[in-house]
Amino acid sequence: MTRQEALPLRCAVVAFALTAVLLQVVAVPRLAAGAADAYPEVAYLASPYVTVIGAAVVAFEVALLAAWQLVSASVVNRSAARGSTGWANTAAVSLGVMAVLCAGVFAHAGFIEHIGGPAMLFGLLIFLALVPVAFALRYGVLGWLEEEHSVG
Repeated sequence: MTRQEALPLRCAVVAFALTAVLLQVVAVPRLAAGAADAYPEVAYLASPYVTVIGAAVVAFEVALLAAWQLVSASVVNRSAARGSTGWANTAAVSLGVMAVLCAGVFAHAGFIEHIGGPAMLFGLLIFLALVPVAFALRYGVLGWLEEEHSVG
């Protein structure tokens, strides 16, 4: 991969990272505070949910760091076996952790606290589906890197 080909990928990683930080620092706490004001009967859930979602966003940010490293490895033409496998594993595990944390919030809200209705079930199913997708993505990225290095 050339530097020109890597530039859009790096821009996307930076855009996702900035969005994640804004969600983590501004949007999620504000939404939780608003929901706590609107629904005082479940206001005690705001703090733990913000904490868990914050941890999920950190896991997503780690996956973004791994994606940056994978793009960099492809640009400098390093061997896929010399470090890319570790970064691909890091990305997959981080996305899996993020998905499990978010699924836990949806499961707790929907099945234990009985709030949110069908949206909680759909959120749970979406995040549980992301776990195998993360690991399939790992194999796809490693295959692409090996192909990239064998051709180039």
